[in-house]
Order: sequence, then structure tokens, then C-alpha cells
Amino acid sequence: MKYLHCQIRVGDFEKWKSVMEKDASAQHEAGLRLTRLWRTVDVPGHAFIPGQAFFLMEVQDAEKARTYLTSLFLTWASQRATVHQYEYHFTEEVPLPVA
Repeated sequence: MKYLHCQIRVGDFEKWKSVMEKDASAQHEAGLRLTRLWRTVDVPGHAFIPGQAFFLMEVQDAEKARTYLTSLFLTWASQRATVHQYEYHFTEEVPLPVA
């Protein structure tokens, strides 16, 4: 299985999340399935960056996913999702040895 890992920093997490939820059918058409979503929390003694989030998607077809990501970045801009920064990586799971 291949995955898309993304780290993102947004101005308004709830607005960005709403845009992502509305785009679920386009994600599905691109062979992507959102499986996990995390956001940072304020913990004393650790760096806290408001609006920082991470998400994980299963990827069926990396090329279709790349095309979708190009449109997603435009969607974020047109829907004013206030995305300040993002970084993403396509990965695959590596089996661990059985102990």
C-alpha cells in the first residue's frame, strides 16, 4: 500500500478542514482516502504552532494523486482555506521483521 503523508500550516484549521471534507468526492475519484488527521496541541515545554496539522491518505494511483494535489492547492486558494505552508511525501509501508 502507498500513502500520502502531508504536514500543513493553516490560518484557520476548521475552515481548512471544512474545505477538505467538501472535497471528499474528488479525493475518492483520484484514488485517495483520508485515513488519519492530526493537529498540534499546546504542551508546556514544547513548540506549539497554531494551525499545524498532519494527515495521511491511502493512495491507489500515485500519478492520479499528483494531478489531484495540483487541483487541491488551487481549491485551497479559491476557498480561502488560508494555507500558509505544506509539505507532502508519497511513501510505502515497509514490513517489519517478526520477532
